[in-house]
Amino acid sequence: MDTSQLLHVYSIEAALGVLALLLIAVDLLKGGGRLTGPADAVRATAWLGLLAILGWACWLTPDASTAGAHAGGGAGTIGAVASTVGTLDTFALWFKRFFLTTAIFVLALSGPYEHRLPAGRAEFPTLLVFTTLGMCLLSSVNDFVTLFVGLELVTITLFLMSAWRPGLPRSIEAGIKFVIIGALAAAFLVYGIAWVYGATGHFDFASVRAAINDAGPMSAALKLGLLLVVVGLGFKIGAVPFHVWIPDVYQGSPTPVTAFLSVGSKAVGVVLLMRLVYSVLGPAAAGWGLLLAGLSALSLLMGNLGAIPQQDLKRFLGYSGIAHAGFVLMALATHSIDGANAILYYLAAYLFANTGAFLVVIVVSRTADNSHMDRVDGLADRSPFLAFALTVSMLSLAGVPPLAGFFAKWMVLRAAVSQPELLWLVVLSGVMIVVSLYYYLCIIKRMYMRPAQDSSVLEISGISRWLLLGCVLASVAFGLWQQPLVELARRGAASLFG
Repeated sequence: MDTSQLLHVYSIEAALGVLALLLIAVDLLKGGGRLTGPADAVRATAWLGLLAILGWACWLTPDASTAGAHAGGGAGTIGAVASTVGTLDTFALWFKRFFLTTAIFVLALSGPYEHRLPAGRAEFPTLLVFTTLGMCLLSSVNDFVTLFVGLELVTITLFLMSAWRPGLPRSIEAGIKFVIIGALAAAFLVYGIAWVYGATGHFDFASVRAAINDAGPMSAALKLGLLLVVVGLGFKIGAVPFHVWIPDVYQGSPTPVTAFLSVGSKAVGVVLLMRLVYSVLGPAAAGWGLLLAGLSALSLLMGNLGAIPQQDLKRFLGYSGIAHAGFVLMALATHSIDGANAILYYLAAYLFANTGAFLVVIVVSRTADNSHMDRVDGLADRSPFLAFALTVSMLSLAGVPPLAGFFAKWMVLRAAVSQPELLWLVVLSGVMIVVSLYYYLCIIKRMYMRPAQDSSVLEISGISRWLLLGCVLASVAFGLWQQPLVELARRGAASLFG
């Protein structure tokens, strides 16, 4: 790969790196993190930079001239620039745009939260940009070395973000717990990569796939290595039994960080698992369907049943996220193009619903670290707009028509029904959907049928209000008119099957 092709593949990451360094310089020049107000220089620079990079990512297209074009539809060219250091296909571009959008949403989420902090406000946008850089890097990964390096960049910055809240012991505790579990996950991952290299003699995905296809039955060493890699990535998406860190870390972390973990960090694990299943295992992935289905079933059970007794909103959403990871794993277990399309659509619908839910949690919290369930009691009387927005988010997460979450679950179930060996999982997921309706409706009941515990006025800034309204409209619009988002998902997944 020549320099121009390398810059084409990693132009988004290069721009994010420049933006992160610029934020550090602005922080040093303008007050060392002690700035006040929503329009401070660091936040303004982060806003402008992320929006500009997202615009560039939306304009950027894969270059079919250097690595044959894949079959696909639409106006854009669908192809890939590939080498041993990265690939820029439609799948990578879809996730780069997704991660940039998530970062912009989380930056908007942090506005109402940061007003409560006496110091440390400038660090958050900088860490957010560094984390987004690592996430975008992982979107283009096509070898195990880059995978590990990019994942560590994401994980280390998330460690710092979890412990970002100054003077809050629970935040420091969340950071420490996250470090311990993250180190354990990294150990599984790097040990698995070592076994894969020992069994195949290669790190890049294409060579490992060729070795799998040419060697006949997969060796025990290679199976062990790939299993350990799956375990390491299972921690990232919060699948059972690798979910143990989620409730405590979600509860203790600053709420904007929890939102970022619930969407961005989960999507990182998803993109890497999809690369592993479709780019590395290929046809051999059919033999791993039962493992993925088993993880899906455990996640559905633990996530839905564990959410029922929760009395903290962030822990509640953490268990909810475990259940949603079960649906993603169900789609992945199908090893089909319909399953891949469903995953991409599901992540987009989940982004809108979860962002709206966490924004309401930030606003209703009396203090920066109080997210008890009683904070939403009587919310309909205090703020009908916030109550309506949280209602839409809860119903979309539950999969109630005509919201986007319903169609996302329908796409997953449709892909799974086509696989006879997964019918038992479809039945289980149907039962768990009914269970989830109960605990999501309990939140709605609190808002409309319980007296408020606090009669103070709830204020929401202009940017946050527009973000919340946008999440509500997106959940409704993409539920009623699914085709635009479905088409984006199909284009994103097309290169996996080209």
